[in-house]
This record gives sequence, C-alpha cells and structure tokens, in this order.
Amino acid sequence: MEVSKMLIAAGFAAALSLVAVAPARAGDLSGAQLTCYVDTFAFDVPQAQWCHSTWTPGTATNPSVAMFEVTGLTAGNYSFAWTDLETGQTPSGCGNAQYCIVPIATETRGDGEARARVVVTDTATGAQRSFDATAWYWDGYN
Repeated sequence: MEVSKMLIAAGFAAALSLVAVAPARAGDLSGAQLTCYVDTFAFDVPQAQWCHSTWTPGTATNPSVAMFEVTGLTAGNYSFAWTDLETGQTPSGCGNAQYCIVPIATETRGDGEARARVVVTDTATGAQRSFDATAWYWDGYN
C-alpha cells in the first residue's frame, strides 16, 4: 500500500513538471501617460499631465486629495516608483502601485499644488519611462 502511494505521488509530481510556466509578458510604455484629478464634489475627471479644481465653501472639502494614475499601459508586468516633486520623497502610501493619492489644500490652507513623478518599469524588458503631472487646487477667491 505504501508503494502505491509513492507511485501516485511520483506520477503527480511528474505531471506537474510538464505544466509550462508562462513567460513574463512584455508590456508597452509608448501609450502610457500620467493623469490626475482633484477629488471634489464636482466629480472631476482625470486629465493627462495637469489638472485643476476650484474650492469654494460648501462645494468641496479643504484640504482634499489629488489622485495621480498611470493610464494607457498594455497588458504586462510593471513596477512603479513615485516621487513627490515638492519634497523629493516618496509620498506616504504610494508604493509600487499604478496610482498615488496625495494631500492637497488651497492657498487658504496650503500651497494649492501637488506635483508627482512616477518611473514605470516594464519588468520583462527593463524598459523605463518617467512621467510628471501637476495638480492645482485654489480657493476661487484669489
């Protein structure tokens, strides 16, 4: 009985070794772009490279957040390295992800600007591209 269990296990292991592992899929960075929007009650839509929104009392929160996202990537495996261009640091909570959320406030509470850079690497080929975007948020009075 013990021999038959060993033969079954050996057969199962042999069958697993025949399963092909899919190679890493190369992506395409040529159509990629960095989009952003400022999260307000105006339901802002993402725009490439720069975005803006106006805060007025009762229409949005201040501070809010700027949402940055890499779009236009084809199927593939990518890594993402984010930098806050105002501080030179990695924004808090923005790790190896296709998007990054950054706090933003108007001139009444902050500088009204959030600038981000992301370096996207195709992990199959090593190809890289860097993208920058700027979000503006102002108080509507200045």
